[in-house]
Amino acid sequence: MYNEKEVFMKLFVTDYDETFYISDNEIKENIKKIKKLKEHDFLFIIATGRSYPSIKNQTKLFNIPYDYLITSDGSIIYDKNNDIVKMFNINKDAVSIMNEFYQKLDYEEIQYSYKEGYQNFYDENKELLGINICISNRLYNEKLEKRFLKLKNKYSNYNFLAYRHTNYSYLCIKPKNVNKSYAINYLKDLLNIKKKYIYVIGDSSNDIEMIHDFKGAAMISSYPDVLKITKKRFKSVSDYIDSIIND
Repeated sequence: MYNEKEVFMKLFVTDYDETFYISDNEIKENIKKIKKLKEHDFLFIIATGRSYPSIKNQTKLFNIPYDYLITSDGSIIYDKNNDIVKMFNINKDAVSIMNEFYQKLDYEEIQYSYKEGYQNFYDENKELLGINICISNRLYNEKLEKRFLKLKNKYSNYNFLAYRHTNYSYLCIKPKNVNKSYAINYLKDLLNIKKKYIYVIGDSSNDIEMIHDFKGAAMISSYPDVLKITKKRFKSVSDYIDSIIND
């Protein structure tokens, strides 16, 4: 059973879409369990590919008691007071790198990531966090993904990521090493929390790094590449929390 005498602070980190939120009823149950988890010295973090304005609207809508938000796939961290804890900016040279790559692609849109959210056009007056190429899965393939990821051999100061989702896939460029796991590590060091006390859960390929690097679990509905990296699989976030508390 859970050792109530243990006083070490811990982190519980969850992806949002198709993980913490699946339906209105599901999220209500998850929030109840988060409140229970907080009674056991846990801080609660949402790590999402959404921009800050987008996930903040969700936290207001459902009154989610979070401590930190990791947004834009690890590019920026906010605390519960809406203050920026850390922002990982990318060199603006990344714009020309991505322009050169997507010129001949059949894509849905280009997303430029800023603290104000995603935009479909580049604004040189704003601090750039990353760039995403959104491609329909109908047109996405492994050959394209490999060609994109090979760019890291030429541009070692950047992080090139490929994320597959239900209908669309994303080819992303970020500052070197930046992803959800990198942001969690930053908070780990900032808050002086031991790695063994960090629990995470997700469902998509942009969750793979954090599931692999910490005490990771996957939703049963996760993509096959996510299910490969952990034997811990749950129908809901609330079920995962129950297993942690009862461990």
